[in-house]
Amino acid sequence: MVEEDRQDARELPAAVIGLLQRLYRDPRYLLVGVVQRYGRERISFIECCTILSATGDVRGQALLNAEYEIQGRPDGEHPYGEESLLDFYLRRRTPEPVELDEDELAALRDESWQYYVRRNFLFLLGRYDRAREDADHNLGIWNLVERSSASEEAKWSYLKWWPWIERDRAVAQALWDLQQGHAEQAATELYRAQKAIVQFGERHAEEYAAEEGDGSSLCSQMAQHIAALVELLRREKLLPISLDERMEAAQSRGDQEEMERLREELIRRTMEDGDGVTGPE
Repeated sequence: MVEEDRQDARELPAAVIGLLQRLYRDPRYLLVGVVQRYGRERISFIECCTILSATGDVRGQALLNAEYEIQGRPDGEHPYGEESLLDFYLRRRTPEPVELDEDELAALRDESWQYYVRRNFLFLLGRYDRAREDADHNLGIWNLVERSSASEEAKWSYLKWWPWIERDRAVAQALWDLQQGHAEQAATELYRAQKAIVQFGERHAEEYAAEEGDGSSLCSQMAQHIAALVELLRREKLLPISLDERMEAAQSRGDQEEMERLREELIRRTMEDGDGVTGPE
């Protein structure tokens, strides 16, 4: 791991780093660090693979040394000459709904998995701006699949993971905001994402229940992870109460004067900064 990465990670308290390590350390992949290879920065890691026989029986496990590019598609490939499959489909500008067959959906899932694995590594390295970009990439795939002509069953196999991707995007954005000294923006980001994830679970409770027997277990888990991060950051006095939370508290108290003041402040900030991402349409 290079010195820059260690310094970025130390900017947050040890308790916060510990939570991030629990959330983003996947036992199937062991991070080695950042290396220079052929004049480019790459992430070096070890992948644990299961060896199967021709009949599908487990024969053992193997550890494979692998590397991911830090820039562009993790495996360094350029599908159809583009930086990623997502870029290829976005540049095609096909009419709605987007036509995606089973092989194309599988290829997009494979690409999203690569970005997921690298995103975990970037969290562990403290590169939160890059982790946010990788989460944004997979949200782009989410939107593409959502707009596709695939069957509802095929689409749901990808769409159900939106809470996970949104958790990572919001956490990465908030941690980056904190590093830049924008604590209230970080608080707003986490608050909005938490609410959006809960609402997504409520909206799709039936679909989740058909698979899990619990209509909101994944969404509840992702929202709880954000809540745990918020609690730690506030305990360390790094995170204030966001404007949205203050407005909700004023509403619960019935304080109309405070609500109006906060509403005007929210409008002013929205006009200055633009609205944040609150969830899928």
